[in-house]
Amino acid sequence: MKKLFYLLFAMLFIQSCSIDDDDPEPIFPKGLGKGFYVVNQGGFTAGNASLSFFNYDTAKMTNNVFYKLNNAPLGDVAQSMTFVGDYAYIVINNSGLIYIIDAQSGYFLNKIVGLTSPRYYLPIDNQKAYISDFIDKGITVVNPNNLQIQGVIQTGKSTENMVLIGTKVFAANWSQYNQTGLNNTVQVIDAAMDKLVDSIQVVKEPNSMVVDKNNKLWVLCSGGYMNEEIPAIHCINPDNLEIIKTIYFAGNELSPEHLTINGTGDTLYYLDNYSVYRMTINDTQLPAEAFIPAGNRFYFTMGVDPNNSQIVVTDAGNYVQNGHIYRFTPAGVMIDSAQVGIIPGFIGYN
Repeated sequence: MKKLFYLLFAMLFIQSCSIDDDDPEPIFPKGLGKGFYVVNQGGFTAGNASLSFFNYDTAKMTNNVFYKLNNAPLGDVAQSMTFVGDYAYIVINNSGLIYIIDAQSGYFLNKIVGLTSPRYYLPIDNQKAYISDFIDKGITVVNPNNLQIQGVIQTGKSTENMVLIGTKVFAANWSQYNQTGLNNTVQVIDAAMDKLVDSIQVVKEPNSMVVDKNNKLWVLCSGGYMNEEIPAIHCINPDNLEIIKTIYFAGNELSPEHLTINGTGDTLYYLDNYSVYRMTINDTQLPAEAFIPAGNRFYFTMGVDPNNSQIVVTDAGNYVQNGHIYRFTPAGVMIDSAQVGIIPGFIGYN
């Protein structure tokens, strides 16, 4: 299973789907409540991205939340969601903008425009945030107070997932699209100077990164879109940029992705061959068996609640019709499932 954005380029035949307002209750007088958002990507160029919300207290999924609350479509390919205080930043990749909503109510507040192909939003401090980009070879610097673009950090490569550790930002060079260099590095940015200062060579196509309880950086690499290299997980010391350990997968026909971590920072999760795998940060070998086997499903993305360690896995189905999410206990026992929007991707906890 390769990353969706490559697949989306091959899905231009998808017809634009109208937003189906299947829930007649668009009013949330006390806010959305405690739960999680599902960022439904929608079909590439179809403009049918949407936002769903699952309420823990009622165990109810509400679809098309952004449209119901704001009377406007979300846009073309919703990529990710970042929470900063009371705000949530929804990155709309092919629309080239970021919507800012109230994280508790879901209401639109503002937007960041003038972007090329944004992927992730990373807050640096009260005066600055970084935005990675799929096409441009740089990271956009924006002021979160006036939402004005302050400049671009030239990286020489496109950027994807980003994490901030101390004063360093680590940006994964996942895609080789629109670049001549190999997509096998993690770019190191000095966040105080807004400058590229170094890079770490890893296995091709680093697609996701997390930071553990010991402040170590973990990078999951799929090995390349054409399975050029054997996939691997790297553990990196962010202080000296040295790779502490590398754990290789069984063969280059595998394509692991969506590395995530629990709230205590000691257990890693990832997807491979549509199944969920789990390991501790002290393991030196990959798990031999899936923690949550896919069965007849096609698990696409995942999230782990930082508070209760419940696991949410999405299933995009045929990438044209509405998908589903499946919720599991920390022990891997399924709790329930719900229908969501088209191509459910990022899971965001409010």
